[in-house]
Amino acid sequence: MPDHEDHHHDDRAHDNDAHDDHAHDDHAHDDHAQEAPRPVVFQGLDAGLRMFRWVVVILLALFLVSGITTVDSGYVGLKLRFGRLVGGSRAEQIHKPGLVLALPEPIDRVIQVDGPEREGEITVDEVYKPIDELAAMDKINPLVEGYVLTGDQSIVQTKMVVKYQVVDPIRFRLWTDRPEGMLHDAVLAALMRTVGGWTYEDVLRKQRGGEGELGTVESLAGVVMQRAQKRLDTIDTGMRITALEFAEIHPPRHVVAEFRDVQSARIEMETKKREAEGFVRSRLPQAEAESNQMVKQAMAYENTLNATASAELSVFEQIYQEYRNSPGLVRQRILLETLEQVVQQVGRRIYLPPGSRLLLPLSEKDGSGRD
Repeated sequence: MPDHEDHHHDDRAHDNDAHDDHAHDDHAHDDHAQEAPRPVVFQGLDAGLRMFRWVVVILLALFLVSGITTVDSGYVGLKLRFGRLVGGSRAEQIHKPGLVLALPEPIDRVIQVDGPEREGEITVDEVYKPIDELAAMDKINPLVEGYVLTGDQSIVQTKMVVKYQVVDPIRFRLWTDRPEGMLHDAVLAALMRTVGGWTYEDVLRKQRGGEGELGTVESLAGVVMQRAQKRLDTIDTGMRITALEFAEIHPPRHVVAEFRDVQSARIEMETKKREAEGFVRSRLPQAEAESNQMVKQAMAYENTLNATASAELSVFEQIYQEYRNSPGLVRQRILLETLEQVVQQVGRRIYLPPGSRLLLPLSEKDGSGRD
């Protein structure tokens, strides 16, 4: 038994040694495999993957910074994210000129809107046709050219230039569809309504009123501008009209010759009127001076008559009082004074004795009997 056990022990030791030798051979084989160079194809793929990762990183960075937008001077910016305005307050929603940090489209989109210091301009010429354009027919075709009816059923054509400012960029750009089109329609509607209540002459003069010293003057442009602005405020467009000017206003070109005749007659009438007013102004001081002089002379003559009448009345009262006391003496005195005045006025005197008569021939000069 002991011999058998020893033999079995030797066999196991031999097996262990053989296993250790085999493990050593495998480990040596693995080290040899790791130290062997990889194929060139795999090395190129590794380098390409590393470069591709850097390209992706760079492209992603460029994509992220591509959304940064510059708002130009005179404008303001509105940032939309997936179509919705970004910001909880107006200060955050409206961006001043400069850089605006935003994500690239289609995530974010920055819209530039005119700032409050910029003025936009539109032209309203749907009811206008140049007066010097040759007429193709003897009447107006509403399908070809527009016109405006006045309050006294006359026709005028006009072109307007309207300037405006954006006071609320959010309402102007995001809440209003075709804001300049709405401004155009509001001004045109206000023009139709205003001209329809004015006379033809007032429309051509672009103002009415002013009669008398306290009369108020209404400007056609001012009334149209006020009504158009009221309409824009009602629909809340975020625009304010800053100026409205009539570039031209005239009757239809078909009656331009008659219109010019009327204008010439009106100018001549105004010229004559101004000349008459100037003549009145030049003669008025002289007339007032003459009037004052005549008044003074009349007052002086009145005083003289009053003094003379008072003196004569005093003399008459004295004579009358004496006449009442001695009538014969007063009659004799009056007769003598009268004869004395008559004798002083005659040239040649002939004295006759009492009771005699003498016939005198009439003078050939004056028929008075005096030389």
